[in-house]
Amino acid sequence: MTHARLAFLAPLALAACSNTPPGSGVAALTPLNDTAVLAANCTTCHGVEGRGSGDIPALRGRPATQLAERMLAFKDHRVTGASATVMPLMMQGYSATQIEALAQWFAKETP
Repeated sequence: MTHARLAFLAPLALAACSNTPPGSGVAALTPLNDTAVLAANCTTCHGVEGRGSGDIPALRGRPATQLAERMLAFKDHRVTGASATVMPLMMQGYSATQIEALAQWFAKETP
């Protein structure tokens, strides 16, 4: 395949993989109405549906305000040292609106 074809196809491939409507000018990694997709990253450590896993605390059923504050504390680097683990880095990938959506999602059911 020639370089000209690749140069033409690369933007098309990126657009096809994007969650952003063409021409919107707004970058969105994941639609907020699909919070379960956002929460999937959390289940790696916090267990299925955030129900806890070993020494890692459960998220499911905790008050949304408590969850949001904790996630924002990680994002703002107010939690440091051993208790921070990888969370400050993980939270950098989420906006405040997405953090609020995650907090509401995990709070919606009891463990």
